[in-house]
Amino acid sequence: MNNITLKALGLLFISIQLSVINQKVLAQADCKVSIDGSVKKGIVSPSIMGFNIVYCYESDAGWQNGKGKVPEMIKALGTAQLRYPGGTVVTKYHWEKPTGQGWSDLWSADFNPAKNTDPSTFMDIDEYLGVVKAQKIEPLLGINMGSGMKHNRVREGVEEAVRLMKHCLSKGVKVKYYYLDNEPYQPDANFTFTPEQYAEAINLYVPAMKKVDPDIQIIANTHPNADNYTRVLLAIAGKNIDLMDVHMYWKFKNATFENWKKEGLMKHRGIRPYNEQRQIFEKVFNEAGFPNIKLVILEWNIGPAGDGNVAPTQGESALMVSEQFTQFIQGDLFMSTFWPLSWPSNAFRALLNQQEQYRPNKTYDMFALYKDILGQQKVSSVGTIKNLINLAVKSTDGNTMWVYLINKDQGQSELNVNIVVEGFNPRSYTAKGFDALSDAKEGLKLSDRKLIKMDSRNYSIRVPKNSFAKLTFRK
Repeated sequence: MNNITLKALGLLFISIQLSVINQKVLAQADCKVSIDGSVKKGIVSPSIMGFNIVYCYESDAGWQNGKGKVPEMIKALGTAQLRYPGGTVVTKYHWEKPTGQGWSDLWSADFNPAKNTDPSTFMDIDEYLGVVKAQKIEPLLGINMGSGMKHNRVREGVEEAVRLMKHCLSKGVKVKYYYLDNEPYQPDANFTFTPEQYAEAINLYVPAMKKVDPDIQIIANTHPNADNYTRVLLAIAGKNIDLMDVHMYWKFKNATFENWKKEGLMKHRGIRPYNEQRQIFEKVFNEAGFPNIKLVILEWNIGPAGDGNVAPTQGESALMVSEQFTQFIQGDLFMSTFWPLSWPSNAFRALLNQQEQYRPNKTYDMFALYKDILGQQKVSSVGTIKNLINLAVKSTDGNTMWVYLINKDQGQSELNVNIVVEGFNPRSYTAKGFDALSDAKEGLKLSDRKLIKMDSRNYSIRVPKNSFAKLTFRK
């Protein structure tokens, strides 16, 4: 027996030993996630990456008509649309005479113009249009219906909306999406609409607006907790609604990390997971006779922690928000805009820290981990443990596949996960992630995760409790 034969036998023996060891490792796995790259599950909507601008809080310094630091950071995330002029402020916003007083109405008898802020402290309509033009971001523009109702000036309100549309067109911006007022059911809106009143207002505004541009898409905002509000709204105004907006703040005033760990899959209203909401609401739209209306979520985030509760850290917040976002993607949501982009106080829930020259909060870095998959093909991904959230996406050119894992299983300190890959033959593979204890002063502290190839289709990775991992497979 020559040396070459002995060497070959030695390599074969080592290979057999490794195979036996690998099979033992796979047999000892805590759970399995089975990926099939050949089974398509729909495209990840690019419009799912959007953010809310609150006009009165966005100074000129960071934006510079679309060429400044902030719009460049926003574009770097793959942002599809920016919602303007914000939430409740739209119900008091008059685009021709912005005051910087977001929660005060120019049409009110007690309005105090002495409290107006300098134009450099807020974003007016032309500055907003400059941003979306410069960065090629889809405009998402709000219409104030509350002022007209509250002050018995409805016709003037309609005319104001028509002038806004014509102004945008004169500036070379064709706005496709208009949202009508905001949370009209809330007592803190400028005018609190019954569903009948809101529906009648929609039927008044939309025909006038579509005379200017018949191609616009109208977004109505329905109550997130009262199904009857939606049904009445559809019965009266469904013919004038293209998209229905439902706001989803997880556990408002009770959004603690401890509650996140206890809940299992995060749920809307504590009832059904977020990944089921599109089907739930669109079933209601279909039953009302409007199968073409899509669900959108134009305000979402974890809620505030609430008085007396311990607020999540930035690392915890990023992890919690990543689950919401992943569930939206799993559920084939068409459009969402995260609330808020920034805030004047040092709020952990905002994307950017306005107090520190718009320094990105850790949630920003979390969203950056999803940029790759926008517009790409979801594929089959099935796990054996419910609280190991998983998502698999393949590039439309077929060369890359990404797998996301969020481990909120509280049973042990980490999960030994067996990843089974079918329908895709990678030549390289990497993994990185973060956990809730991420303590980097700036940005998420991303670390490499050890991803081991066991055989032609099996991989092994250990995912710590309360952590996030992104796996990348390339041909």
